[in-house]
Amino acid sequence: MSREYYIHDASGQRKLNELELPIRVGGKKHNGIVIPGVAADKLLAIIALADGHAYIQPADAMASIFHNDERLADSAWLKSGDRVQIGDNMISWDVQGDRVLINVQQHKLDITRPRPPKQARQLVPPVDELPVSEKAPLASEHKGLKRSVIVIVSILVLLAAYLLVATSVVVKVEPAAAEVDFKGFPPAISFGGARLVFPGNYSVNISAKGYQAVDASLDINMGPPLEFSYVLAELPGLISLKPDPTVALQLFVDDVEVLVNAGGHYELQRGTQLLQVESVRYLPQQLELEVTGFGAEQSLDLSLVPAWAVVSFSSVPAGAEVTVDGEVVGMTPLQVEILQGQHEIVIHKPGFKKITLFRSVEPGVDFSVAEVQLEPVDGTLVLSSTPAGASILIGDKFLGTTPQTLQLAAESEHHLRLSKSGYIAVEKVFTLAAEEELTVMLSLGIEYATVFLNIRPSGSSLSINGKKSDKSGGRIRLQTRKNTLKVSKPGYISKTLSVTPRAGVSQNIEVQLVSEKQQQAMAKAAATPSVKMTAAGQKMELIRPADKLKMGASRRDAGRRANESQRLVELQRPFYLAQYEVTNLDFSQFKPAHNSGSADSAMLNGNTQPVVNVSWDDAARYCNWLSKKEGLPLAYTEVSGHMQASTPMNTGYRLPSEAEWTWVARRQGQLIEQRYPWQGLYPPTTKNGNYADAQIADTLADIVPAYDDGYRGTAPVGSYPPWPATSAGGFYDFGGNAAEWMHDHYAVYPGEAARLVVDPMGPPTGKHHVVRGSSWRHGSISELRLSYRDYSAKPRADLGFRIARYAE
Repeated sequence: MSREYYIHDASGQRKLNELELPIRVGGKKHNGIVIPGVAADKLLAIIALADGHAYIQPADAMASIFHNDERLADSAWLKSGDRVQIGDNMISWDVQGDRVLINVQQHKLDITRPRPPKQARQLVPPVDELPVSEKAPLASEHKGLKRSVIVIVSILVLLAAYLLVATSVVVKVEPAAAEVDFKGFPPAISFGGARLVFPGNYSVNISAKGYQAVDASLDINMGPPLEFSYVLAELPGLISLKPDPTVALQLFVDDVEVLVNAGGHYELQRGTQLLQVESVRYLPQQLELEVTGFGAEQSLDLSLVPAWAVVSFSSVPAGAEVTVDGEVVGMTPLQVEILQGQHEIVIHKPGFKKITLFRSVEPGVDFSVAEVQLEPVDGTLVLSSTPAGASILIGDKFLGTTPQTLQLAAESEHHLRLSKSGYIAVEKVFTLAAEEELTVMLSLGIEYATVFLNIRPSGSSLSINGKKSDKSGGRIRLQTRKNTLKVSKPGYISKTLSVTPRAGVSQNIEVQLVSEKQQQAMAKAAATPSVKMTAAGQKMELIRPADKLKMGASRRDAGRRANESQRLVELQRPFYLAQYEVTNLDFSQFKPAHNSGSADSAMLNGNTQPVVNVSWDDAARYCNWLSKKEGLPLAYTEVSGHMQASTPMNTGYRLPSEAEWTWVARRQGQLIEQRYPWQGLYPPTTKNGNYADAQIADTLADIVPAYDDGYRGTAPVGSYPPWPATSAGGFYDFGGNAAEWMHDHYAVYPGEAARLVVDPMGPPTGKHHVVRGSSWRHGSISELRLSYRDYSAKPRADLGFRIARYAE
């Protein structure tokens, strides 16, 4: 209950609500109750609320404040009819329902003494002056008067005694209109707003319409006047709810449930109340009600809105049980009322799989669930194999390895395939009935393949999977699984390798044992850094070829050209090779005026693009410039404007030899020579290099089919995966981007397939130099092979270079 406070004082009239409490009592500055004659900033008292009840508390210990004629030393509750006196001012506190009236009036005490009554004039003359005839009657009258005086005096004496013994009792009641029934013996005498009561026990009954009656017992003792105050509590309003349709309801006020009383009413306090009405199958309603209170009855009609929708179900076959949130609601076909919200719906029929659905229901929005096709219950396949551990495929789905128990759809044809590395796969087609258990055991035969071992040095011994073989190389029959081969010979370091042959695919394996002396030399060489950075910031990797290299291509190789004669070489000196082709930015440090230009509407002069349109001589000059920066010997000497290689070759920077380039491109990290700078056949299926492609199809005839690397001309170096990849990062653009100048003069080498050449550097003189690797202008199968050889005497828009040097 929220009350309003009306203040009438020297400053006029104004209204406050409970949120504006406390009220300050004192001077004008405090904007509260103004007491005349008090300094503006003086604070005498504070009126505030505690648990909904008003109280007054002095703020100035020196102030003279009286509450109901008693000096106020501490806080005191305020009740209707209370009076607070401050000096000559009286504050009255009167409560009228939800209003509190506060009036300030000047109050002066009358302290003058009462005057004695004036002496009455004699209206009856003295007896001596009466005539004789009148004297006798006067004597009799005196006797009657005497008796009257005695009676009056006796009454006064009794009255005085009553007043001395009786106690003055004042009963104050709020509301003031309440009836007070004071019972006891002797009866109380009403006198001037109070009751004179003899000591004893009395009962008081206080009642008023719309309020709860109060019965109290009073024990009255002789003594000073007594005052009793009572505040009657308002009766709540009696509310009747009449729902349509008639169903059980729950009523909530401020989230607290209100229960119906014995008379079928809800008891609510007077005032504006926010009601929430709820029922199990209907939507909750919120409404605002002005409750009359004081025991008055009010009726409220409610039209309830259903909180469900009608949902229809059907299934094939029919007669399936429908469960909603765990409760069975019927059999298909079915129409059922489902309450609003998200629900789990299960449709089940014996012999068929359960179907679980999740549906959201909105009140009043009826709908049908799509007809449910019930599937028969799965059958069981108990599957095993010899050997165990075979991979299981049902259709194209992997279902683990044998042995295995599988639940599979009934009345459907299943295609089973078992496979295991080293064994021949087996297949079986079968169908399961509902709830059938089928046991299947399949045997896998061993699968073999042939590999060709070329083991050096001769006379080495071979063991296969821990068993010594009677062969030391040549044609070997192995199971098509992972096999461990170990090759050993006294004085050499044994070598172990893992081989997984494939059926129908021949595989050549080269095994070269390293002697113990070679091993020691290799250990010594291990001190050489595996990676070096040039003074120009280029990263170079150390290469130590560990086997002979067969350069060129077989006559049967598709796309082979006549200058690709096979040639046997061996690289004994370790060398460093740059991971990336020299860029325009790298070359500009040596020759700032160089411009790689453009070609076929493609710009070629970007900082990160490979330098092109550079002559072989300028490439050699760049190598010498880099050697000078690091204090290395010069690999080239300039004679008559042309660069010539130093003999013997030193450790200065130079262009890679054709044999070095071929080793890294075709054998680094590989057992045999590789055909393309990617895994697989021609054309490439993934972006692995910058070749002639869809970007330049309008200009070039030979392009890689269905290939788009994103660049019309050269791409920034390192834009594609390395080939080959190494632990130090690998080498980039061996295929595509820019073709590369080699150190060698160009020559062909027919009939040298069996003649071993060590660390070849090419002919000492010649008109052309070798060019290796394809470029952005190449797209045919011939040009993209790693054995492809080209030559040139002039710069080209697709020709650049990378650097190399001997490590020792």
